[in-house]
Amino acid sequence: MSNFFEIDFLDVASSKSGDAISLRYRFNDTTRIHVVDGGFQDTGDKLVEHIKKYYDSPSFIDFVVVSHPDGDHSGGLRKVLEEFEIGELWMLRPWCYADELIDKFSRFRSIENLSKRLK
Repeated sequence: MSNFFEIDFLDVASSKSGDAISLRYRFNDTTRIHVVDGGFQDTGDKLVEHIKKYYDSPSFIDFVVVSHPDGDHSGGLRKVLEEFEIGELWMLRPWCYADELIDKFSRFRSIENLSKRLK
């Protein structure tokens, strides 16, 4: 099979926010699958079914990327993580940097409280 690249933007049932993006490509006889965000929690089933139907029913996804932890981007990924084996999960973990961020938040006085809120 020759090299190819495909990207699918799924409907997340909101005109104002959310993303659920899947990618599949083949380069030098290696096929990879990526998922970038998963939309809302209800979008997860649609995303899983899309990948199974159009990407030849894989059991493994190479990379899952969470652009940021808002529910309209990360909610649907729970289903993806449950249904497939994942090679790598890329995600922002701002709570790991609460000590560096604390000065940006006037309402938080403790690093521990900011860390909890960011999680």
